Amino acid sequence: VSLRKNKGVKTIIMNLFVLFMSLVLLCSHQRPVSSFIAPSAAPQLISSSQYYGHNTSPTPVTPIYARSLSSPDWTPDTKETSSELLRMLQSKASTNSKNDARLDDQINSLVQTLIASKSHFDPAKSIDGPLFASIHFTGSDTPLWEKIGSAGGVRNVKGQKYTLDGGTSGTFVNYAEILGQNFYLKAMGDCKDEGPVSSLPLGVTSKEKSSSNNLLEALASLFKSGNGDDNQQSALLPTPYDYSATVTGASIVLFQKFSLDLSIEGTGTVRVLYADENLRIFLSPTDTNVTKGGGDWESEGLVVVQVRVDLVYDDWAGPF
Repeated sequence: VSLRKNKGVKTIIMNLFVLFMSLVLLCSHQRPVSSFIAPSAAPQLISSSQYYGHNTSPTPVTPIYARSLSSPDWTPDTKETSSELLRMLQSKASTNSKNDARLDDQINSLVQTLIASKSHFDPAKSIDGPLFASIHFTGSDTPLWEKIGSAGGVRNVKGQKYTLDGGTSGTFVNYAEILGQNFYLKAMGDCKDEGPVSSLPLGVTSKEKSSSNNLLEALASLFKSGNGDDNQQSALLPTPYDYSATVTGASIVLFQKFSLDLSIEGTGTVRVLYADENLRIFLSPTDTNVTKGGGDWESEGLVVVQVRVDLVYDDWAGPF
């Protein structure tokens, strides 16, 4: 049902949304971030430039996603760690607990272990596909999608759905329930494969890096065979790995029938630190750059752990 033909309903929805956001923002000012995350679960952060070889500080504080990056690729231990993390995230989602310091500590420890494994991932199985619900996060600021879904006294699902075209681009939907499935916000846009992240020595430009990568890829292709195992291995991508995201529009939906388009545009980077078929760990290496509309969506250093929605909310029947 289009609200363009019904200005009265459009005005009501807009007023409800503005009122709700005002209450959420008021509550967020009164409730510090530490109330959402146990102190031990919210490490101090350094910038992505410091993390990847451009640190001028002699003794930086190491964030959760930069510790012990020395482990090899996927191992049986990695699979066991992922399974244990999934179990804890399911427990957190079922109890809707935001103040269980012990559980958060256990989750953060397992998250750190998976990031340190530097495992490869298959984007066709772990990025492309259904909605993955955001269950756990750490960072200096509470993201906007958590703020708008933290009120109302009902279960509010938040997450992302990516649709890849099989090449180097695709689309995404950011989804955040405000009052369950009867009132939610979604933002849509395009994503693009930006490639693996590596530490550059000082003075090396991105152009020189690209030229070097092309040469290495050309040499590697000479040694590739045509069997299926090699083709399957080539589909795996290393971590950390970046995707750029461009929000092109958004809307709020009431009772899954009435929708109101919002004028929101922006850009950001999604850094994959770990991903498998059940869960994934993303980092925002920079602040979201909102070019049209308002709101601080995500801040630099935010680490989000997402789980495939049917594994945590088996009764969820969302719009996609």
